Amino acid sequence: MKPAEWWMPDAQQQAFRAVLDGFARPGTLVPAQPPGAMLMFLSAVLDESVSLADPQGLVGTDARRLLLAPTAPQAQARFVLLDGRKLVEAGFQPALGTLESPELSATLVLTVDALSDAPITTDASVVLQLQGPGVPGKRVLAVSGLHPDWLARRTAWVGAYPMGVDIVLAAPDAMVALPRTTRIVVTPHGKET
Repeated sequence: MKPAEWWMPDAQQQAFRAVLDGFARPGTLVPAQPPGAMLMFLSAVLDESVSLADPQGLVGTDARRLLLAPTAPQAQARFVLLDGRKLVEAGFQPALGTLESPELSATLVLTVDALSDAPITTDASVVLQLQGPGVPGKRVLAVSGLHPDWLARRTAWVGAYPMGVDIVLAAPDAMVALPRTTRIVVTPHGKET
């Protein structure tokens, strides 16, 4: 797909349907066309009414202009784009919503190196076992390029359900949705517990 075609209505509708399917079936790999999963996701969910924080400048200037989303501080943005390989900054606290309005929470979009639905046993991988709504039984997900601190912080952020955060892991060729309702267990070397 040529870059200009990506921003056309048909491509955007396909991306939006793929994103919805990914959230309905947490941990399922959603394949991405060029320009990649990060932009596929952001272009499907952002518009003039939804704020984005991109403190690390991961979206290029041209793409940022096409996304149309207003910029907001990390603590207030509805979507926060960060490098998943990096340690969570001390004091970082995304919007968690409230008991009355849990939908006001943030979705964290974390860029990672690779995603696989088969256990990968490299030193750079974190293997996750997923359970919860939309996951039949258990699902295994291997993630390369995700700092484990993100998972520890997520546990704290979703501890007061229905408040919490949703997470999207975006590799170059696929994305995975991890809603706050998904239970995540890190498994050693991909072994099931």
